[in-house]
Amino acid sequence: MRRAEMAGTGRNALEGRRAVAGRVGAWLLSWRCAVAVCGVLAIAMWGCTRQEVMELQLAGGINALRTERHLEPLPVDPVLSDVARMRAEDMAAKAYFSHDPPDGCDYVCTLGRQGLRYSWVGEIIAWNTYPAADTAGVSVETWESSSAHYGIILGCHFTRMGVGAATAVDGQMYHVAVFEGDAPGCTP
Repeated sequence: MRRAEMAGTGRNALEGRRAVAGRVGAWLLSWRCAVAVCGVLAIAMWGCTRQEVMELQLAGGINALRTERHLEPLPVDPVLSDVARMRAEDMAAKAYFSHDPPDGCDYVCTLGRQGLRYSWVGEIIAWNTYPAADTAGVSVETWESSSAHYGIILGCHFTRMGVGAATAVDGQMYHVAVFEGDAPGCTP
């Protein structure tokens, strides 16, 4: 097992673009939430919760960074998204920010509990207190400005990702992206 991991950063002063991207078509986020995407702009959202919107923005922002570097976008995997969401919700509920949760079961442990087998795996985390419309984009910008986080996002081994978002009672928003894969021919 190889493990790539890097702690995210706290409140970020970067402001600017909102990262919402995807391929032409519609993304189905859950049985009740769909988003029509045209190029890099989400043009309509139906029945999406605030959490689902943030998760769409995180996935779109991550894939926008990848496509800017001429890499394939990563598909969003439902099991990896469950793990990422569990991690974000745990941090929000227990008011901590770390790859090492109080109960000791980190993302690798959580992946194992979900029965997921993996070769390469990585996690990036962020939190901020920006308004809901901006929070995911700020986290993506934070990851982009960190060479370690950006390296995970652009990692050649990864073939899929999961994203999760949660809001704590104090309004702090937590974002998690989990990456997995074993792409053939990848030489880091």
